[in-house]
Amino acid sequence: MTSPNITTQPSQDEKAKVAFALNLCAVSISQIIDSKDIVVLKQERESILNNLNLQNFVKHPALLEVLKRILDTVTYLEIQAGDLVIVEKMYQHRLRNAIWSAIPSPGALIAGGSAVSLAIAAAAAIGTGYMNYRRNKSQYALDKDISVWQLKRHEIEQLYGLRAQLFETTWKLSADYDFDDKYRLSEKQLSRYSEALLEEDPLKRYERLDVMSDKFSAFPPFWYHKGNAAMEVFRDKQYSAFSEGYKAAALEAYDAFHKSHFEFLREDVIAASCCIEHISLLAPDDGLAEKLLHQALRLAGENYDVLQQSIFINLQFKKINEVILPLREMIANGYNVGLNGILLSRIYFAKSSRTEYDKLRAIAGEDNVLPWSDDSDLAEKQLIDTRKARIADEYRSLAQRIVLSLKTKKTSTDADSIYHSFRSLSKSLQKYTCGNKELAEAFETVENKLKQAVVDATDTTLRDFFDAAKQLGTEMLSAEFAMQIAEDAQGLINEMSGIAK
Repeated sequence: MTSPNITTQPSQDEKAKVAFALNLCAVSISQIIDSKDIVVLKQERESILNNLNLQNFVKHPALLEVLKRILDTVTYLEIQAGDLVIVEKMYQHRLRNAIWSAIPSPGALIAGGSAVSLAIAAAAAIGTGYMNYRRNKSQYALDKDISVWQLKRHEIEQLYGLRAQLFETTWKLSADYDFDDKYRLSEKQLSRYSEALLEEDPLKRYERLDVMSDKFSAFPPFWYHKGNAAMEVFRDKQYSAFSEGYKAAALEAYDAFHKSHFEFLREDVIAASCCIEHISLLAPDDGLAEKLLHQALRLAGENYDVLQQSIFINLQFKKINEVILPLREMIANGYNVGLNGILLSRIYFAKSSRTEYDKLRAIAGEDNVLPWSDDSDLAEKQLIDTRKARIADEYRSLAQRIVLSLKTKKTSTDADSIYHSFRSLSKSLQKYTCGNKELAEAFETVENKLKQAVVDATDTTLRDFFDAAKQLGTEMLSAEFAMQIAEDAQGLINEMSGIAK
């Protein structure tokens, strides 16, 4: 393929677009080389084959060649991973055969003759077999090393060829578009960038990204990650003494992303996430929010994490009709069915759409929608109360099973296991109690009484534990629980039913 005949001087926008396309390829190659993880490989292949926006992507033969080379390398590495598994299986299989060959025939061991002569014959057979096994093992290990090296050698050739192809592409694009070399990301810069993203502390992550900002002007995803780090610092209470300034830093980075971003991907999670996070930092009456929300929805595609967030924002904008289809899609595909079923059933209440509600209940399941009502708040309360009642019943049943189990004098290991499982369950339940201090104290009391019953399973300690657990079960019915309990109730009930079986 020959390069296109560019007769006019490319604009700065065109140069930046080409540099971004080149850097996308460089990042893809860097991830392939650094990880060689099958999941990452499949993501890179999917991004090229099914997620590139061919209408917007730079049309240049050199970029086409490097994309094809990336696909070839991904295919090779996937095949190589399978080959390495086969090599290892063959090696283990040959070793097992060698071990069996080192054992003399069982018939020889039980043949007639004196005990001494039989022992000598067996020892000789085993000794000879063992020496053969040692020799075979060494040869098999050498054969395995040779096979693995052949695969690794081809891998080196593939990855070197991939780097060479990227260099050739860079050369051609630089010649055709004459973009500043500072736009091009080096392997060392990409490596430092990847390491920075792995930093868990947001302040340190922001600092590592901030000091390399001048190197990433032609790579928009950098500005999203920098903005994300700044936003986390702004929201982190441990940095409250100086975090206020990071809100402006986040907004500045998000603006930089929007200005430099080109829509090269049909579904762009980073771009959609940037829009959502940007909205979260805006004033309530900022007109930019609706524009960003529309963009987030368009770019999210079938990435339901982002789509879910956009629905929450849309509901705050009272854009009810715009969330019905996304909610139906997520429910149909099993995503957050409990939460989304409740949201959609409330919408159908507001619209008096009983037929649509009945279809939703049939699709999502009766447990995942509100009971039909003209009063949505009352319906939510009824749903939560029903879930709480089921949890309280199972909690009391669990206490009965524990008492019976401890009465049968199971081992101390069994008793300790019951206690730790019960303690873990208590922590799980308290996540839904909206910070209720009285319930927290009641949970602690029940745990302490169980701990005493585990140590000394007398009638008194067992009765004290059961009475406290029974009382706590009753208190749950009148306590306020978070709405999430509606979706998670069955999981908590299953957890309880598995204790003290």
